[in-house]
Amino acid sequence: MIKKLLIILILFPSFYLFAQDKTKDDIIDYDGSWKKLDSPEEIYFLPELNENFPIEKLAAFPQVYKFQKARGSVPTYWAGGRAYWFRFELKNSTNLIQNLLIHLHLSLYDEIAFYVTENKKVIDKQTLSWKTPQQNRIIKHRDFIFPTTIQPRQQVVYYLKVRKKFGSISFPLTIWEKNNFDYFYPTNDHYNWGFISGIFAFVFFISLLLSLVFNEKLYMYYGIYVLAALSFIYTMQGYFIRFYGDGALGIEGDKVRYIAAMILLITNIFFVRSYLRWDLLKNPLFQWYSNFFIILFCILISMSFLDHLALNDYLFDTFTVSITFLVSLAICIPPFFVFGTTIYCIVIKHFQKDASYYLLANLPVFFIAFYSGLSTYEFVPGSFIAGIDYFVIAFLIEIMALSGLLAYRVKMIQNTSEKLLIEKNFIQQQRTQAVLEAEERERIRIARDLHDGIGQTLAAARMTLGNYISQKKIKDTGMQNSLDLLEESIKEVREISHNMMPNSLTKFGLTSALKQFSNKINALGNLEIDLQIVGVKERFDEKTEMMLYRIVQEIISNIIKHAEAQKVSIELVKHEHELILIIEDDGKGFDTINSGSNGIGLKNIATRVEYLNGSVNFDSTIGRGTSVVVEVPLL
Repeated sequence: MIKKLLIILILFPSFYLFAQDKTKDDIIDYDGSWKKLDSPEEIYFLPELNENFPIEKLAAFPQVYKFQKARGSVPTYWAGGRAYWFRFELKNSTNLIQNLLIHLHLSLYDEIAFYVTENKKVIDKQTLSWKTPQQNRIIKHRDFIFPTTIQPRQQVVYYLKVRKKFGSISFPLTIWEKNNFDYFYPTNDHYNWGFISGIFAFVFFISLLLSLVFNEKLYMYYGIYVLAALSFIYTMQGYFIRFYGDGALGIEGDKVRYIAAMILLITNIFFVRSYLRWDLLKNPLFQWYSNFFIILFCILISMSFLDHLALNDYLFDTFTVSITFLVSLAICIPPFFVFGTTIYCIVIKHFQKDASYYLLANLPVFFIAFYSGLSTYEFVPGSFIAGIDYFVIAFLIEIMALSGLLAYRVKMIQNTSEKLLIEKNFIQQQRTQAVLEAEERERIRIARDLHDGIGQTLAAARMTLGNYISQKKIKDTGMQNSLDLLEESIKEVREISHNMMPNSLTKFGLTSALKQFSNKINALGNLEIDLQIVGVKERFDEKTEMMLYRIVQEIISNIIKHAEAQKVSIELVKHEHELILIIEDDGKGFDTINSGSNGIGLKNIATRVEYLNGSVNFDSTIGRGTSVVVEVPLL
């Protein structure tokens, strides 16, 4: 699969060139049938070598100067600090005056001189620079746009001299009818770029938010990379001219594009090595090489600032060709490095899926950058494919794909967190269950020991002492008191044993145990309990009955100890899928906000309710009494 992608990547430019149509005439004939003409092929170019070509001689003696037919839909040439002339002819075949616009989709060139000639004479001249403020231009736009008027049946020749010190020169030409341009282009241009900017800005802020939420640098690196991509696009489009046009900070003109490209590559390296975890690779060379490129770009950017601010552009003006070549070479190598390391991660199966997804997401950007580099050095003809519009499409594809991958990673993190939370709750529930079951077993053991051990011993002692008093016919008050104390002790032991494990609960169920419990409390006379049981006609599982009974015991015990209540209402209501236990008293209440569930009794209640996968709510205020609502699901 990877080999096929690489073959397509290498051979596609050749297929593209082979498919170019070069059969048109040399004169662009305007017959009124077209509203916009993109990249006419009747364009000729001439590089200035060691002398400046005056337009008067070019127009008067065109046969002397050997203009060559330009290749590609966007003629592109390595400037090396030289100016390039471009020439094309236009004929108005209509009987109407035509107002046209010669639109070059450029914004960062140092100077473009536009000449209109007829019969080998210059009839119009316009000059623009990236430094020319938009408000001072005839067509107030960031691109270089030159208005021209052609009379009926008139044939004119256009010459454009393009000059810039840095990098290559391209000639993306569109010829508009002015009315059509005014109607269509500005609105569509602002709408499209506003929409694109919104997407990039949204992804940037979401990435920063995810970085803060998950405390993960990967999302921060991704957000900065998206912002750098947007800045690179804005720089290519010339939007910076509106806000920064004097180069006061040390970067100006086309140098801004190169610095924006270097910043983009730095952020891309940070993101990729965090995304694919290069730190876990056994080979540390990847980390070293990436650090080398980052340091190299930082040095080049710093030198650009220092050269402008401290040396007044001496290095750049003196060694323009060498510096341009070195910077271009430095920018070309890192994409291949990142692309190659991604393939390496796939081959060694290091985060293989993530690397494969990144490779596919990055492939459009890599291809356009690769094609742009080839056209810059004239290995292939220039094309709109290397233009900013296709760069934007490629970046959008990459960003949307990577955003989907990172969203999937967030989902995986969330699923893992939920799984860990479920496992933690399950383990906690098992521990709670084990504690409560151990507690119940201990209660049963103690109750059995009290009943069968201490209770039987006390009963035997009482019987022995009673027989002795009866046989000896002793009428001693002290002996009789001892006999009475033994009787009371036997009753208390039996009562304690019964409370710890009531026979009615095990034999007859929860409702019988609650009735018996309420009757005992009422018999004491200190507290009046009103018990209401609704809808309970069958028994529940042993654990549910035991826990609910203990909950009632604990709540009533708390009421007796702390509430100073006179009356208590207990309601047990069965619904289709749950049991609801409501206990209300008229006691003095307590502060639920400050007390919370800090009391041992309240913690015991909450623990038992949690064991039943239920919920409990304490509603109380000082002086108003307390209401406890327990809801338990019936499985």
